[in-house]
Amino acid sequence: MIKKNWPFVFTLIVFVVDWLLFNTAFVLAAYWRFQNLAVLKNYIPIIIAANILFFPLAIGLGVYRGLFQSSLANQKQPLKKFTIFLSLVFMSYLFLVKGSHYSRGLILIFLVSQYALLDIGRSILFRINKYLIKKGFGSKKTIIVGTDTSTLVFYEHLKHLFGDYYKVKGFVNNGHPERELSELKPYIIGNQREFDQVVLREKPEQVFIVSDSMSLSKYEKIIQISEKYNFKLKMVSPFVKDLMHQVKVRDVTGVPLTTNNKRRRYLKFRKVAKRIFDLTVVSLLAIPLLPIGTVIAISIKLTSKGPVFFKQERALYKNGPTFKFLKFRTMYENADEIKEKLLEKNESNGALFKMKKDPRVTPIGRFLRKYSLDEIPQFINVLKGEMSLVGPRPLPIKDFDLIKNGKMNYDWYKKRGEAKPGITGLWQISGRSDLTFEEMCMLDLYYIENHSIFFDMEIIFDTIPVILTGKGAY
Repeated sequence: MIKKNWPFVFTLIVFVVDWLLFNTAFVLAAYWRFQNLAVLKNYIPIIIAANILFFPLAIGLGVYRGLFQSSLANQKQPLKKFTIFLSLVFMSYLFLVKGSHYSRGLILIFLVSQYALLDIGRSILFRINKYLIKKGFGSKKTIIVGTDTSTLVFYEHLKHLFGDYYKVKGFVNNGHPERELSELKPYIIGNQREFDQVVLREKPEQVFIVSDSMSLSKYEKIIQISEKYNFKLKMVSPFVKDLMHQVKVRDVTGVPLTTNNKRRRYLKFRKVAKRIFDLTVVSLLAIPLLPIGTVIAISIKLTSKGPVFFKQERALYKNGPTFKFLKFRTMYENADEIKEKLLEKNESNGALFKMKKDPRVTPIGRFLRKYSLDEIPQFINVLKGEMSLVGPRPLPIKDFDLIKNGKMNYDWYKKRGEAKPGITGLWQISGRSDLTFEEMCMLDLYYIENHSIFFDMEIIFDTIPVILTGKGAY
């Protein structure tokens, strides 16, 4: 029982150990600062507040998401952010209450020591978990469909990032014997025609299809078998393997091809919870955003001709449901006419048009875009239920005509429509305009597959520094 549910058990153990080390840091701080533990009774209000903050702050910053299969580096990165946010909260509190009776030295020692203890604890637990995964605790029996160079690259990448979490039982030929690599030949356990027999023999929990073209029609039989035998099936592309090095990506990016009944029931509950979360956050942000929005509207009206708001028909995929997407106007009135002349200078690909020095953008528009202030009117879209705070980015209808089947087949990108469009999303905090169209879609699909309220909180937290620095925006 423990072996089967080890990922959950391990995550629970890490949380308890982290909480104990977090509170131990208070004891160490009191001893190092005053050599007297009795002073801790004067810090009880701060200790209680810190413990109340610990869980929601850690969850919101992704300290425990995808913990079981994450690399040690990916586990430690959120701990740094946790310490930074915790420090900001403590210093702000002490400033507001003018808490001169609290020792700044003790607080500083606590903040440093809690990070050091959590870091050491995580390193030890990671090594214990790595050993237990090799013994079969929580690992997934895995089959990879493909036997060519791309497959080998993916396999090596999988082993490097996830170790023995994905326990590969062998490779299945996808219909091209002439493309079989000599390195993989000893590990081929069947071909696509006899895939059902391979599944019955190996009983996989996860199957990856490695495909350069990402064509779904070629693998219909495997998709049917996955529904019948209830194992997870995902199509992956070697062209976006670098996305799996993103800190926010804790699993394999790709196109999920199966959804079991239990997952479908969860999705219905998730939609309701997400809507409640959206409305709550928008209500809280309304007070500061209304005066900011008013100042921006006046500035736009005074500096260039045209309406304050820019309205555009957008959708998540070609021929998908459309809605009126709102932004503060950042371009001159004849922007669409100029765009037709600039298509050959597009610096992105697929259904994205991006130029770093776009002549259509007004001076104030460039400032608004850099710090994402032009997005504020989309909170109206959220209130109307057309958008969510976090989700895939909707694109202009005309831009979908730019899609061409090149090194990847884009039939699968329609799966972005399984979520509501978002103001921010995983791609915005992972490079924004620096990403290609296929990379953006892959991140969207990863978000949809791994979505939770806590993941939304994590993305919102990370959106704040991206907005303040203007990284990847133009």
